Amino acid sequence: MSIMTQLEFELDFSHSEKEIAHYILNEGEKVLSLSIKELAKKTYTSPATIVRLCHKLGLKGYGDFKIKYSAELQFDLAHTDRIDVNFPFNEEDNDSMIAYKLASLNQEVIAETIQLIDFEQLHQIVELLDQNKDVDIYGTGNSLLAAMSFQHKMMRIQRNVNLKMLAGEQVFMSYNSNKNKIAMIISYSGETNELIKIAEILKEKKTPVIVLTSVGDNRLSHYANYILNIGSREKIFTKIAPFASQTSIEYLLNVIFSCLFKKDYETNIQNKISYDKENDVRHPLHSPVNDIAE
Repeated sequence: MSIMTQLEFELDFSHSEKEIAHYILNEGEKVLSLSIKELAKKTYTSPATIVRLCHKLGLKGYGDFKIKYSAELQFDLAHTDRIDVNFPFNEEDNDSMIAYKLASLNQEVIAETIQLIDFEQLHQIVELLDQNKDVDIYGTGNSLLAAMSFQHKMMRIQRNVNLKMLAGEQVFMSYNSNKNKIAMIISYSGETNELIKIAEILKEKKTPVIVLTSVGDNRLSHYANYILNIGSREKIFTKIAPFASQTSIEYLLNVIFSCLFKKDYETNIQNKISYDKENDVRHPLHSPVNDIAE
């Protein structure tokens, strides 16, 4: 997880550490010119508090923070032509501008996500899922919505994706897991306490765990046997909607599904077409999108 995301997430931050985080996020590049004593003075804290905050961010100290924070800011400055994933449109934009900006955002997010894919990891994940017809998926909120779409597709190629929607049921499902099951956990932040608890249980059960999460050293990534990274420019709270993370997650799940589909391509094509022709009643015979020959 990026430094900026961690600062916004405020995981286990004290009140003073939150004040420092707010100041850094508000001032951006200006912070890099400040000594630790100057930053402490401006935030009404102390150098020791700043060092403790740096340690919570996984950094060695304030010097390490300035180097890595500067690198993040420079990366953003080098890509100023990109759409702002958190606020891709503003109140002055008309309807067509919003439509074009969201289209550009989706293209950018997918291009970034593919750059993050470790294709050896992807291959191992596909092989693992190919050998096991069932997979238990864990997630909350938007991650679970993406998982539902994945479940719908996988069912069409005789794969069983297990989802639990009610509070507490996912934890219960993890207790019923074992080394012969496969688990997939989807979490953009990688810091959701319920999912961390589930990951701990799955590790105890020796269940292989596939994790889809943002780039960086978040807690969830430590429990992954296999990992695919979600595009990570999106902030946790300060945004209009999870446009970017949702697109990135759905893209990765579509890639996994498609690679599995290819494993038995002709059979899957015939099964899908045969099923749809017999059971899909969405399109009347004379619909312009009907592909059944008259």
